[in-house]
Amino acid sequence: MKDSTTLELTEGQQLALDQLHRIVQASRGSVAATHVAATADGYVEARVSVGCANLPPTQDGLRLRSVEAVTLRIPADFPFRAPSVRTRHTRFAGAPHVNWGRHLCLYRSTATEWDPADGMYGFITRLLDWFEAAAAGRLDRPGEPLHPPNALTDHTAGLLVIRHDAPVARPTGPWLGAAVLHQVNDIRCDVVGWLAVEDPWPDSLEQLRESAALPAGARAFLAPVVVTTKHLTFEYPLTARELVESLARDHITPRLLLGLTGFVAGHNRTLLCPDADATVSTGDDEDTPAAPVHLLLGTPSRGIAGDGPRRTHLVAWHLPDFADQVGRLAADTAFSGHAYLAELGDEVVRFGTDWLDRQSTRWMRVYEARPEVTVRRDHATPAAWLRGKRILVLGAGALGAPVADMCARAGAAHLTVADHGLVHPGILARQPYTDADIGFSKARVLADRLNRIDPHATHVEAFVGDVTTRLSALDLHTFDLIWDCTANRIVRAHLERARRTDTAAWPHLATLMIGHHATRGIAAISPRGATGGGTDVLRRTALAAHADATHAFDDLIDDFFPTTPPTELFQPEPGCSDATFTGSAADVTALAGQLATGVLHALAEPADRHTMAVLIVRMPTGPTSTQPSGPRWLTWPNDTLATDEATGYDVRITSAALAEMRAEARRGARVRGPRVETGGTLLGAVDDATGVIFIDEATGPPPDSLLTEAYFQHGLDGVSGHLTARRKTTGNISRFLGMWHTHPHTAAQPSATDRAAMTSLTLPLDDAPARALVLIAGGPPPVWHQWLATGDSPDLYAHLAARTASITAEPPPPQPPAHLGPVQWWPGGYSTRPHSPVPVPRKGSRS
Repeated sequence: MKDSTTLELTEGQQLALDQLHRIVQASRGSVAATHVAATADGYVEARVSVGCANLPPTQDGLRLRSVEAVTLRIPADFPFRAPSVRTRHTRFAGAPHVNWGRHLCLYRSTATEWDPADGMYGFITRLLDWFEAAAAGRLDRPGEPLHPPNALTDHTAGLLVIRHDAPVARPTGPWLGAAVLHQVNDIRCDVVGWLAVEDPWPDSLEQLRESAALPAGARAFLAPVVVTTKHLTFEYPLTARELVESLARDHITPRLLLGLTGFVAGHNRTLLCPDADATVSTGDDEDTPAAPVHLLLGTPSRGIAGDGPRRTHLVAWHLPDFADQVGRLAADTAFSGHAYLAELGDEVVRFGTDWLDRQSTRWMRVYEARPEVTVRRDHATPAAWLRGKRILVLGAGALGAPVADMCARAGAAHLTVADHGLVHPGILARQPYTDADIGFSKARVLADRLNRIDPHATHVEAFVGDVTTRLSALDLHTFDLIWDCTANRIVRAHLERARRTDTAAWPHLATLMIGHHATRGIAAISPRGATGGGTDVLRRTALAAHADATHAFDDLIDDFFPTTPPTELFQPEPGCSDATFTGSAADVTALAGQLATGVLHALAEPADRHTMAVLIVRMPTGPTSTQPSGPRWLTWPNDTLATDEATGYDVRITSAALAEMRAEARRGARVRGPRVETGGTLLGAVDDATGVIFIDEATGPPPDSLLTEAYFQHGLDGVSGHLTARRKTTGNISRFLGMWHTHPHTAAQPSATDRAAMTSLTLPLDDAPARALVLIAGGPPPVWHQWLATGDSPDLYAHLAARTASITAEPPPPQPPAHLGPVQWWPGGYSTRPHSPVPVPRKGSRS
């Protein structure tokens, strides 16, 4: 290699030449380098010869010479920028990944494929691989995306965003027509539709807007479009004449191109100025709006190598006043549809031919947004679930605002943001509002900003008002997902009650909360069909956290479910502001993202898994912290439901409670006989605000209980101690709720004895409430046997009874009601022997 010591080289260029020198020495003659020289634009060029004699040609491959010479261009900032390579000939012109006839495209994307650490060693290896693939005809390998043609864009020519799937040429000839353009601003237009020449074209601007679903007042016009039947080249020429000659190979003549351009320009004049004189030709009418100045060219150059027909690749040619001039010159020509394209006057042809001879091509920047050739960057993520959905976000604060932003960017079809608050200075520290927004409605400001993200895909509306009083105005069951980001108990209670009482199918519900210092977050998930909403799921979470023997959730209890209210509350403006949490924008955004992603993961589960779940997220707090970080899931199956007909309350029986009842019923059938009743204590809570009775736990009969085939009397032995222990274990969340018993093989309805007992419930417990739930499990033999055998739900009766009788210090000894007469009975607990047999009770005295 020629000595480079006399050249003025950067450190990187010297490194490249040193590495190239070592490569040549180690190649044993297969790689040679000569003629190193600096260029005026700061590059260093080196001629490199690559031996290709051992690369036999194939039918589809390039014909390579035994030695192929190329020129490397090494940039000044090598190795942080990759070199480029070009040939000294055009023998490879037209081959895939050969641009402008000479430039070899070694990398699809240097940003991801070029490794600065590999330096010249990696680059020469890539060059050798290119020649090997070229000889084998595998520059476009099956399954890899095709490299579309290049067009040197001119940023002053404007920007075109393609939003509508493109037309495809017929095998018999090119597709001719127009693109419907929406002018977004002075430099940008969006393609929002297509019109073939043979289609009916709109007669007014209003019709054009309506056909493209554009809002009233949107500036819209047409641009001529030609879609060829064949791939033209891998790079588009720099002059209009060269372009027209390329199109002529696909039978697109200058006359046809001029005719289409004039036809579209004339139609634009009609749309944009319907009162303009149709006979105006060359005169400049200042009142006539400017005609479009773009020509779109499509070629079948998109797709995957070896994978079916190709899709249309589009470029846009900026035509300074050409289209309008042709339209004015052609205005006198009698035309109708296709006929016009062949009936151009001589003056039009002369003007167009002269213009083509002296005009350079100015290619616009084209951004693709059409579904057929683009893949959304979030298509394989949980956020893809949101696309096309109707979403409601309650709260536009620290959690609600970023969640709403995520939904809009994911392509939700409709998004409603509900909040009654105003923007004030303090929230700017962590909520996405600005100083200019102070004093305005959060919901309206946020909706206005989100509507600008993708107005073609997402419509965002604001709901300003107190959702605790106007929840019904939101028509909740019309949404696919509700995000409750209010951290408001009253809102949760309203949602739980509405969800319970609404007869229509309810959407998925996700309830999000952040801890006092934004180091923890919770997402309570109630999928469509789940028995409980946010209030229910958070209650289960608190129970699980308190009951965990490993103390893994103690931090969660302190943050979200303390047994005593916190005494230290953070008020941003002491004495005159609501208490809130401390946390930065980074904290809340990170928690919002993790919680939202977890919710969407859960919703992507199979639809038949109506599982309530909670996601617990702990933020990392530093390298020396001992707090566990990362996500933690807890899940629960749906409850078994019953209804208290007197109050209309839902009775929700957890699977654990029903399993304990079934286990006791099965044991009783084995030990005491299939018709002896049994029962026990219920623990849980009554929520009058939501109208829900929660049954968390069921116990078996205490040892001093009385069990017969016609009656069950609940004993007291050990009950008080058990209830005290459970209150302490559950943080006083689960308490004495009532009693349950069975009616084996008979209806789950209270007998006369049961009804009498309901009016005088006497369970002498210190914390016994003024009312207690009476739950009866029963059913005819098929239902009863099925429950015992497989766990299918029995028939259930529930009644929340008032406790009117006084509570005595000592309960009377257990004995059946007198009207039943002497009966055989068993004690509770684990006794397997009945008390002395006595005659069967009178007929009709079942409980």
